[in-house]
Amino acid sequence: MENENRITLDEAAGLSYLSPDMITFSKKGDFPCAEMADGRQYERVWLHRVFPFDVKDEFISVQAKDNEEIGIIRRISDFDSETAEILNAELERKYFIPKIKRIITLRERRGFSYWKIETDIGEMELSLQDTYRSITKIGEDRAFITDISGNRCEIESIAALDRKSQKKLELYL
Repeated sequence: MENENRITLDEAAGLSYLSPDMITFSKKGDFPCAEMADGRQYERVWLHRVFPFDVKDEFISVQAKDNEEIGIIRRISDFDSETAEILNAELERKYFIPKIKRIITLRERRGFSYWKIETDIGEMELSLQDTYRSITKIGEDRAFITDISGNRCEIESIAALDRKSQKKLELYL
């Protein structure tokens, strides 16, 4: 009798997992759209990695406009290859972060720092205000840099940078 009133943690949190028999994804223009098995249609859906971020194809929140969560994809690999391609392409677009390979120049002026960097996609320029707060160190050897426009770059390994780049960066770490 006591077990009849118990609910699972997923139910208490209001989590709804989406499976291939519940939802179908397709593309409309450049963006994913979805149709539920019950007939509800979403002309545009947004995908967000829930946690942990290092597991790139699991626990993906699917949201409609106004951040209304439709449900969570437990594993992209549960879907067919065409659907997985649509979902992975959208996640790559959303979470695209150039990787910094070298700091070419770094100078400060009037409270801003100006960076010219070499990344895995070519040279870029960043402008940072409050440089110390714009660099987020993750662990001992990894960092993210966010510029004044909200663009993000990643240093996968500070130790792997050339010595000149490390010296320019260590002032702010």
